Amino acid sequence: MNFGKIIALILAAIFGILVVYLPFGPGWERAVGLVGSVLIINVMMITLVLWRRKRSSSFDKQVFEGERRLAASLQEAIIIINDKQQIEHINPAGYNLFASLRPGDNISKFSDNPELLDLMKAALNSLQPDPLIYQTSDLVEQHIRVTGSALQPSSNKAKIARAVIVFYDVTGLERANAVRADFLANASHELKTPLASLLGYIETLRGHAKDDPEARSQFLGIMQQQAERMQRLINDILSLRRIELSEHRAPTETADLYLAFRAAKESVVPMAKQKGIKIKYNGPKELLVTGQQDELVQLILNIVDNGVKISDPDSKIYVTGSLVENWNLKKAFPEKTLAPKSFRREIVSPPKADTPAGSQIGVTYAQLRIRDKGPGFQEDHLPRLSERFYRIAGDRSSKERGTGLGLAIVKHIILRHRGGLLIETAEQIGTEFTILIPVPETNKESLS
Repeated sequence: MNFGKIIALILAAIFGILVVYLPFGPGWERAVGLVGSVLIINVMMITLVLWRRKRSSSFDKQVFEGERRLAASLQEAIIIINDKQQIEHINPAGYNLFASLRPGDNISKFSDNPELLDLMKAALNSLQPDPLIYQTSDLVEQHIRVTGSALQPSSNKAKIARAVIVFYDVTGLERANAVRADFLANASHELKTPLASLLGYIETLRGHAKDDPEARSQFLGIMQQQAERMQRLINDILSLRRIELSEHRAPTETADLYLAFRAAKESVVPMAKQKGIKIKYNGPKELLVTGQQDELVQLILNIVDNGVKISDPDSKIYVTGSLVENWNLKKAFPEKTLAPKSFRREIVSPPKADTPAGSQIGVTYAQLRIRDKGPGFQEDHLPRLSERFYRIAGDRSSKERGTGLGLAIVKHIILRHRGGLLIETAEQIGTEFTILIPVPETNKESLS
């Protein structure tokens, strides 16, 4: 027998006593009995109401707990909002996507996108809003598909209207479509010249040069160079595509920036020895960072390889490693170190540099400076650095032309690692690149 049935039996018993007893007692006894019975009935009725409310509240908590556990088990970012347009719950994936949001915040903190806010309000009103895709305004743009639906009908006045909003990260799909279109446009343009050259030499070899061993050997050598150029171009395009597709997901593993430099150095040693160029390193023999080891090797290799190609014979390339706590721009560029008339640019600014003077209290970066003795370049090249297929002045003087994708790859690796990339250059003196990669939290604690 549940509590409600017990209350009902007690009330029935009290009413029975009143019916039987009150008509036969003295006047004052009837009055006292009537007042006492009314009090008892009121107490029992209040108890019954409170019990029902408690039972309803307990049921609501069980339902909400079930919703919370279900949301936590899903990989998509899920947020539950109420009729006050406030956030009631955010699952772990939601915190990863919206790090600054907390339960109790108004939905206006999501975004200033009116379509997104209209979708949430429609879901609260038990409508079926159409899904939408919007872009975040963070350092690295993300494409998010949003759907919303009501958890409880808004017509039920006894319940608080709530809605569940689901966020799907479709950045990879959107980037794949953009990269595919980019690839077709850029690759067709860049491959046109070497392909035309190959066709020309093939035609010549099939014609009057087919019986000329000396010309055949010369033409085959040129054809090999053109084929290798196309191979490098395709490899760089595919590499850039792969990095861009994963750019919105920051690495979580721990890597060593110094070991990445060592691996990159070993790759360019043969070419450096041919030119008599020495690569000197100064700094700690361990620079732990949050990053993907192979991508960091590629990042440093692209810069060092280009430095070896454009540097004067018998010169040196200097690499300096260090840790920078509470990073700010003045620490990265304390003064012009190459020449009084050198030019500078931040190709990628480290994220969250929104405090006074651009300082980041508590943010520690591993810093790697790479300085070559190349020709440098003019100031008007700075705005276009890291553009795809853009070749700087030094590259044009090299016997082995680059693909024009090296700095674009460097830039997107830095963006994926949530780091920074700074450059200083001076004509006829050289160029210095400064790489900043965030240090893992555990390593920060060991430094303090």
